[in-house]
Amino acid sequence: MFRVACAAAVTASFACAEQGIDAEPGAVQSFEVSAEDADYAVGTVRVEMDVAEGRRLPVQIWYPAVESARAEAALGHPVYDFEPPGREHDQWRNMAERAGEIYSQRTMHAAFGPEVLAQAAPFPLALISHCNDCVRFAYFELAEKLASKGFVVAAPDHLNNTIYDYWNGTSVGIEINDFLERRRMDMFTLTAIMLNSSAVIVPEGVRGKIDPQRIGMVGHSFGALTTSYASTRDPRIRAVAFLTMIASLGDNLPALGLELAQRVTPVKLSKPAMFLIATEDIIEIAGMNELIRQNWTDYPVESSLVTMKDGGHYSVTNLCGIDPIDTNGCGSGVRVTRFLEPFEYLDIDTATSLTAALVTTYLELQLNGHSASTLEAITNGAPGVLTYEHHN
Repeated sequence: MFRVACAAAVTASFACAEQGIDAEPGAVQSFEVSAEDADYAVGTVRVEMDVAEGRRLPVQIWYPAVESARAEAALGHPVYDFEPPGREHDQWRNMAERAGEIYSQRTMHAAFGPEVLAQAAPFPLALISHCNDCVRFAYFELAEKLASKGFVVAAPDHLNNTIYDYWNGTSVGIEINDFLERRRMDMFTLTAIMLNSSAVIVPEGVRGKIDPQRIGMVGHSFGALTTSYASTRDPRIRAVAFLTMIASLGDNLPALGLELAQRVTPVKLSKPAMFLIATEDIIEIAGMNELIRQNWTDYPVESSLVTMKDGGHYSVTNLCGIDPIDTNGCGSGVRVTRFLEPFEYLDIDTATSLTAALVTTYLELQLNGHSASTLEAITNGAPGVLTYEHHN
């Protein structure tokens, strides 16, 4: 067993990796494992990483674990146990008690701190950037799915823009100038730490075992804007997934605030991408789903578009219903596509399971070169719920 309590600052040698320009995706290599459709036990650990002076982020890491961890993972833990004892643990537990039945995904399925699965091949890395006023473990089902297929997953709390900041009245909100840059740097430095074979903050067994050629990034909402921007500034990112948000405001340039766009050199999007639209997403009030579709149509390289019928903005998360602001996607609601018509959102367990399967399969195909499934097969298995489109 390992427990990580210290923090490590990234070494200066990683600064040279940031060139401020995009890179064309490299050739994909196929790495064989014991079985193509491997399903490993999953472990998780919370660490704290120094990503800038005075900025220490909680980071959740998921990974393939030794088989002895399977029983604990299957039994699961309450979601609030992602937090150590203290204020945030108590806040989450109290909000869960108040939420009632609409907040239904209360159990995660990973073991805390087991040994990492030993294997000769390096691990692919998946990064997750959370939505506005969300939290690092808001996508734990996706993270568990990825880890069960051999990925290491790292997701930070973007401090000053978490659900705790929202509850405490201190969130910066969707600020796409200085704070979007801050979010991007959170991800950039976190990636450098995960790749640093000397960073003791990275769990033993993962440290020095990340493949720098197989890094993908997933973002939801504000996290999708973060992913879009990060993908143009970090050549280590090879494939991306944008969940329920635009990637560009036009010309395939990432969606930046006006001030930030004047400070940085414009770089067009170029990494293979998957877009996901939820038809009853609250952002559709502003016509955003059509903009996402236009992003996909205009995207300059291979990209896929999946549409989830009767999904909402938080249908892709495991926090839907924890707070009244997070209910667009679970329980009862009113349609945005047919003014104020009452309806039931797509069952949240179905929505999150499909999201996890889609994103995992997509990253397997892009980063490993193979998967036991395809996006088309997943959508065909959910007729009337998912539709799939693709262009090269």
